[in-house]
Amino acid sequence: MRILLTILYLFAAIISNGQFLRVQRNGNMRAEPNTTSEILEKIHTGDSLILLQPSQTDAYYHVRGRVSGQEGWVYRTLVRKVEGDLIAPVISGTVVDIRILDVGAGLCALIKLPGDKYVIYDAGGDDGLQNGSRTFNQIKEYIPLHSTVELLVLSHTDADHINAAEQVIRDNTVKKVLWTGFEASMVGGQTTGAFKRLDSMLEARPATENVNLHESGSNIVPGTSFQIGAAEFTFLCGFGSPPPEWTGLSDAEKLNGVSIVMKLAFGGDTILFCGDAVGRHLDSSEDTVLATEHFLVNNAREHLSAQIIVAPHHGAANGSSKTFVGLVKPKSVIFSAGHKHRHPTTRTANLYLEHVALDSIYRTDRGDDEGDGEWPHGRCPGRRDPYNDDTIQVQLRSNGTYRIYYMMEEPPCH
Repeated sequence: MRILLTILYLFAAIISNGQFLRVQRNGNMRAEPNTTSEILEKIHTGDSLILLQPSQTDAYYHVRGRVSGQEGWVYRTLVRKVEGDLIAPVISGTVVDIRILDVGAGLCALIKLPGDKYVIYDAGGDDGLQNGSRTFNQIKEYIPLHSTVELLVLSHTDADHINAAEQVIRDNTVKKVLWTGFEASMVGGQTTGAFKRLDSMLEARPATENVNLHESGSNIVPGTSFQIGAAEFTFLCGFGSPPPEWTGLSDAEKLNGVSIVMKLAFGGDTILFCGDAVGRHLDSSEDTVLATEHFLVNNAREHLSAQIIVAPHHGAANGSSKTFVGLVKPKSVIFSAGHKHRHPTTRTANLYLEHVALDSIYRTDRGDDEGDGEWPHGRCPGRRDPYNDDTIQVQLRSNGTYRIYYMMEEPPCH
C-alpha cells in the first residue's frame, strides 16, 4: 500500500474542492505575482491549470501547470474556474527549460534542470561590445548571481560564443568548464580579448575544473555522456585542434570546425547544440559534407537524430550539409542570429524546410533585413533587428512533449 501511495503522490494529484482553471486567453505563468517577475512558461487558450488553494492574491491565482508541473502565478483575468474532479500529473521537476537568448550575432543557451541545476552552452554575443556585459545581464535574469552551474560548455573560442564566459565564472560557482582551447593565434591570427579574459579568470578560479581539449591534446569520444537527474547529456564531438585529415579549410573554418556538439535528452525528447560546426564550403555543391559534420556522419551517426536542433553556425551556408540534416531529421529548428553576416541564409532555411514546417523554424532576429542572401521570411524592409527582443524558450517535458515559443509575442514589424 505504501508503494502505491508513493506512486500516486509522485505522478498525480486530485484537485482539492474539485476546482481547476481553464485558460481563456494567451498569457504568462510567472514566478511571482507581479508583472516584472520571471516568465516560467506561456499559457494558451484551452490549457488547464491546477488551482493551488488557498494561496492567491487579489490579482493572481497560485497555480500548477497540468502538463509541465511548474508552480507559479497567473493573472486572474486570463482564466476562469471550472468545477469537477481532475487528475493531473504534478511530478516535481518535470520540465527542462532551455532559454536561447537573443544576444545579437552570437549564441548563449541557458539550461535549467529539475532542482534548479544549471548548464550553460556558450556565452557569447553582445554585437561587438568587448566585455560581454549585455549578454551577462540577460544571463543574470535567468540564473541568479552566485548560483551553482554544473557545467559550462563553450563550443569553440570565437568571441560571439565566449564573450560573457568570464563573468559567468566570476560571479557564480562553476563546477566545470569544457572547451576546445583552440584559438585564433594558433592559425596565425590574434588572440581575442574575450579569450584572454576567460583564460585569466580560469587561472584565478582553481576550484573550477578546467577541461581544455587543446592543452590536454585530446578530442571528445563520440557518445561520451553523463546524467544530471533524468536529463542526459551526450557529447558527439569536440577537438583540441583540427584533425590532420581536414585539409583545404580556411582559418575561420578551422576555428569553427573544432566545435563541441552536445545533445540533451529528457522525457523522450532531444535537442542538439551544434556551435559553429562546419559541413561544407560556401561554394560547395549540396552533396558535399566535410569537417565537423563529416566526422559526425561517420562517427556519431547513431546519436544525430533529434527533435530540435540549434542549427550550426547561426544558419550560415557553410553548415547544415544536406547529409547531416537528413540524419538529424529535426521537427523544429532554431537559428541564433543577429544583424550580421546575413544569417540565417536562404539556402540553409530552405534546406530545413524540406524536413520541418514553416512555423517550426524560430530565429532570434525576427524581421531582420540584411538584403539578398538572408532568409526573407517575415522580413521588415529597412529594419535592423534590435538586441534582446527575440529570446526563445524551449520546454522539454517528462511526458514526451515539448513546447517552443518566443518570450515576446509581438509581430516583428510591430
